[in-house]
Amino acid sequence: MCPVLRVRLSGFILFISNIASFLFGFIFIVLVSRNLGQHDLGVWFYIGSIITYFEFFVKVVPYWAIRDFARGREIVKTAITISSIISIPLMISYTILSLLLSSYINVSITVFLVSSLLIPAYYVSASINSILYAKYPHKVGWRIPIIDGLKIPLAIALLSHGLVGVLSAVVIANFLYIFYGLYIVKKEFEKRIDYNWLKSRFKHAWLPLMQSGIGYVNSASDSFLVGTLLSPIQLSLYGIGSTISNAVRASSQLALPFSMKVLAKAMTSREEVTSMIKFLTIFSTPMLIGGILLSRNLYGIFGSIYIDGAGVLWILLLSAVVASYTTIFSGIISGTEKVDYDLDVGFKKLLKSRLFIINLTDYLATAVLLTLSLIFIPILSITGAALSRLTSSLLSFTILAILSLKYIDIKRNLINIGKTIISCIPMSVYLSFFTDTRAIITVLNIFIGATIYFITLCIIDKESRCMVKKFIKELTQKILSILE
Repeated sequence: MCPVLRVRLSGFILFISNIASFLFGFIFIVLVSRNLGQHDLGVWFYIGSIITYFEFFVKVVPYWAIRDFARGREIVKTAITISSIISIPLMISYTILSLLLSSYINVSITVFLVSSLLIPAYYVSASINSILYAKYPHKVGWRIPIIDGLKIPLAIALLSHGLVGVLSAVVIANFLYIFYGLYIVKKEFEKRIDYNWLKSRFKHAWLPLMQSGIGYVNSASDSFLVGTLLSPIQLSLYGIGSTISNAVRASSQLALPFSMKVLAKAMTSREEVTSMIKFLTIFSTPMLIGGILLSRNLYGIFGSIYIDGAGVLWILLLSAVVASYTTIFSGIISGTEKVDYDLDVGFKKLLKSRLFIINLTDYLATAVLLTLSLIFIPILSITGAALSRLTSSLLSFTILAILSLKYIDIKRNLINIGKTIISCIPMSVYLSFFTDTRAIITVLNIFIGATIYFITLCIIDKESRCMVKKFIKELTQKILSILE
């Protein structure tokens, strides 16, 4: 029997959007690496890791906005306005800190001043995205043509200004996306700011603060420690691996509409979860295997001087796959939790809820990441950072999978994963014959390998064949509805 595809289209659009983001990001980083030099590339990654720490409060409003808006509460204007206000003092603090950092890493203060504008952009975007994800997840897909599609030609036009020009392009593109998001959600604006909701949810701000703080520390700490304990050059090698692994991490977007569905109805089933895991496996497995086989080729796209760092990629790719599966389990646990239906829910009830357990898991995983990074990076260089990241991801996966165990059909999932791995064999044979590291050849082989994989999968797996047919039908109906 074919699985019911209710959230697949939105998930696929988000996935394709994120893959496009990866490709545009790939082109963008290549542009930076080939035109601005290895030191500037390291500075680029370093600034990204620093800004991450100023996003500590970014989830305070969106965390509750996405949950309450999905349940029908009108809080769009409230969420966007308050996020904007929160970002201002943080941007000022970053600007002050940049006076010290600019001399520490020997870079112009202007670079930091321009990048400071990304802080309000990220805060406002976070609230806009929370609304879009809850009700219009497919429209988030336009984020890529707007941001990534525009920043590349803008960066090329501003290359004469060096890293400042490149950063300016990113800032402009992000603000253009904000204007787009405001246009989409303006019809959802409430007449006045909901102070009752704001007052109640600020009492619960400690929960998203815990999640946001540790989340951003977790996402950037390995890169920050590589840049601090080693050098910007080593960070450039690690940053390239992280950038490539983001393509696999993008597969987690496949599960986001599923998580919104669970959140809206506060329930799910083994059948739905099994189908979602299979859908994720179909895309993430070939990306993992193909990425490992083409690791040197992928690094070579950035320039031949980076190829020696390719050995770390398989660890980062595996970590990204584990993180994607973890997203499903986190969505199940968060979506089925009902304690926050009451705006006046008390501190103790939230503390006992599964929402808090997710945060505890993040803290434990981050503690492991930091501890292992401090131990392994001085010994194993960037390989130590990658192994620390993988261990941390496996810990989160294990804990959340155990908490979601009643929704997981282990036998069926293992069978589905096995079929997917078998379907990757012909693709792997094809890719193993190519050692040419030229960018155009690598991209061509990726597309040919993907085609071979999907043909093989449809031949050996009836359920996948049925899923593809239903998905194509749903996609066709969506396109026709737009054209009418």
